[in-house]
Amino acid sequence: MKKRRRVKRRLIVFLFMVGSTVILLFLLFAPIFDIKEIEVYGSSKYTDEAIKETSGIIIGENGFRQLRLKPEAILELRLLDSEERIKELSYVKTCTVRLQLPDRVSIAITEREPAAYLVYFDNYLIVDEQGFVLEVKNEKPEGSLKEIRGIDFAKYSIGGQLEASDISLIRTGVAILNTVKTSDEHTSIKLFDVLDWVDMVDRNTAMMSLDKRVIVRFDPQEKLQYTIDFTKEIFFKKISSKETGRLEFSGDQNPSFIPD
Repeated sequence: MKKRRRVKRRLIVFLFMVGSTVILLFLLFAPIFDIKEIEVYGSSKYTDEAIKETSGIIIGENGFRQLRLKPEAILELRLLDSEERIKELSYVKTCTVRLQLPDRVSIAITEREPAAYLVYFDNYLIVDEQGFVLEVKNEKPEGSLKEIRGIDFAKYSIGGQLEASDISLIRTGVAILNTVKTSDEHTSIKLFDVLDWVDMVDRNTAMMSLDKRVIVRFDPQEKLQYTIDFTKEIFFKKISSKETGRLEFSGDQNPSFIPD
């Protein structure tokens, strides 16, 4: 009786292996699974053709042959090698490449947004709010990007995050810039237009240059929106267009303007 059960179990295992092999061979060689179309979603910085080329996916290849033997690849039908290639593009934040049976591939991308630039010797490093370097230019970037100063970093690579001693300073610097934009949204006077740069001295001390003549010193961790709104009020309504000096915010005391 026991011998019969062992024989039966072995037969079941053998049939399972044969069946699995047949299914695998069918998946790997059946023409129905040859890739006929690649669809790209979410990319504005790169053309669809550039994304497709970077992915390494070739029309006519069997998609199942590109799967790694990893759970996320098998269970989600994800082409992990193609994802890694696409993520090497500096503006790509996340990327998911999936087989859409029987013969399509979808590539879904989210991109990093340029937030500011840093000056490094003669180069201008365009970064996102997390300190990832998106581009390096030889000339000052055009458009609405502003400079963040005071970021101490050892080196950089395009597409990589700055190796900074305190990467949170970049996030705080970007928060200051965004707060200025928010303050400008519903008023005709625009502080962002006269903002030259933001200097992150440390976590609790930041400076802004306005119109190359007024330096504002404040704590970015304390009532940031109030500080920006008050700065705008003083700069445009209390200081003449020819005055130079410093605007100091200090604790709970009223801000003071110190002329040069």
